[in-house]
Amino acid sequence: MAEPSMRISVVKATPTEDNSTYQYHIQMDLDGTTWQVVKRFSEFDVLLQSLSGTRYAGLPALPAKTLLGSPTDDAVIASRKEQLRIILNDLLNRPDTRTSQQVRKFLALDSHSLEAVRSVQPEALRTFEDPRFGVSDLVVSPELRMVVATHEDSTHLSRLGRVWSVVEPDELGALHVWAQAPDESWKRTFSYTFGIKARSLAWEEASRQLFVGLEDGKIEVYLVPSETMQPVKKASLELHHKSPVTYLSASSRRLLSLGFDTAMRVIDVRSRELLCGGRLVKRLRNEADYLSCGLLDDAQDRAFVGSSGGDVFIFDISRNPPNFLFNLDFGSQGVSMMCPCQDKLFVASGECIFTVSLEEKGKEQRISKLGTHRCKYLAGGEATALSVATAPARGLVFGGFSDGSVAIWTAAEIEACIVFWAHDSDVTKLAWIELPTLGPTLYTGGGDGKITSWRLSGSVEDYTFWAPQQAAAMDAASIFNAPIAQVLGSPTYTGDVKASGPAAAAGDGLDAFEPTFGTGP
Repeated sequence: MAEPSMRISVVKATPTEDNSTYQYHIQMDLDGTTWQVVKRFSEFDVLLQSLSGTRYAGLPALPAKTLLGSPTDDAVIASRKEQLRIILNDLLNRPDTRTSQQVRKFLALDSHSLEAVRSVQPEALRTFEDPRFGVSDLVVSPELRMVVATHEDSTHLSRLGRVWSVVEPDELGALHVWAQAPDESWKRTFSYTFGIKARSLAWEEASRQLFVGLEDGKIEVYLVPSETMQPVKKASLELHHKSPVTYLSASSRRLLSLGFDTAMRVIDVRSRELLCGGRLVKRLRNEADYLSCGLLDDAQDRAFVGSSGGDVFIFDISRNPPNFLFNLDFGSQGVSMMCPCQDKLFVASGECIFTVSLEEKGKEQRISKLGTHRCKYLAGGEATALSVATAPARGLVFGGFSDGSVAIWTAAEIEACIVFWAHDSDVTKLAWIELPTLGPTLYTGGGDGKITSWRLSGSVEDYTFWAPQQAAAMDAASIFNAPIAQVLGSPTYTGDVKASGPAAAAGDGLDAFEPTFGTGP
């Protein structure tokens, strides 16, 4: 289907009949058909509020109102006309808002177009919830038709931690398991409440082991029988010396664990013996930085470790101690999450999702920047990217933000094509399931304690922009194959992504890793 020819302009502003305010004449040109609608400034406000109230997020903001009532100065009116035109243009360009009932009614689109339009906003299917706590991590197993989540209390009182629990025992964390029955109904099969926060989670499908990282540095190991779907505790590992476990990732061979003590540990999944590890304190930029996220590349014996200071360290974990291979510097923005997809690595950092190439082991110096995904109206410090996931078969990228919104991009676009409210606060985790047992479905976990599954509407062909994205300063082709040290293609990102390998760190020596093993400090 050919892309529609569309143009919108605010041609003039005239006083209302009672001269109490101004009304704006909006001219639409769609495939040779031209018409006008007349709207007051207050009606633009109602439009945006209505969109926000029906889960549309990442919306533009109206220009500020004048202090002395309606504007009368010609220059002010001209400026407001242009600002309103940009807002309408952006709403029409973006696929989800363009297909919304509110925008189509506001601009009388359905009265002048014969094409049937279907909304592409994701549809909420079901919600799993623990209203006491926020979701800290989640995993989804299509094979067992199971959703597992860790929750933690994020209120101000919870920050007292163990001191508070000494005064009065409290509930600060939880582990929940939901399973789907043969009739496709869902049931919570297991719940356990901790006196400390449950920070992280990993699932190993082959051995059906569940690993839960706690605030006190312990990792509890559970076996999940398929008959009961009720985890049975098998072991408790002490790997982080009473410091919170910030990240876990499991494969059929290894478990990667990161802690607030700046330590990385790799253990054997079956025997649970320590294979390698050490503290990264001397590689961090300052004492306040910590290890925020990771990625276990088990096939190539590598671990990617992200920090709150904006670094991604790459280590060879085939031997002990781990061998430093490479470093990616994302500037001053912390690295919140990483997600591999085929030959690419997607990194949630600051306000954006960055894409870099995934190179073979030993060829890390070839890592290059491939692109940037952003949301125009979530820039300027409005929200931070906390989570990322991909749908490879559909060519889609998902980003979860600190304001509770989720953005969706097609692989080729810089700007988000869909942005919707998924939660009342932080979107801490995303998981895309393609397999038909539980998918195709997007799972989101939020600071409001909810895990929600979403069905995508329409096809990727429906996610196209109507007009060239003028907000993108770079030509689309120019973002590919750029060296990693080049400034990233985001107007809101002021730092460089730099790369360094063993040659750049030749003066560090082994003491830069400060390896420590066992239970010692």
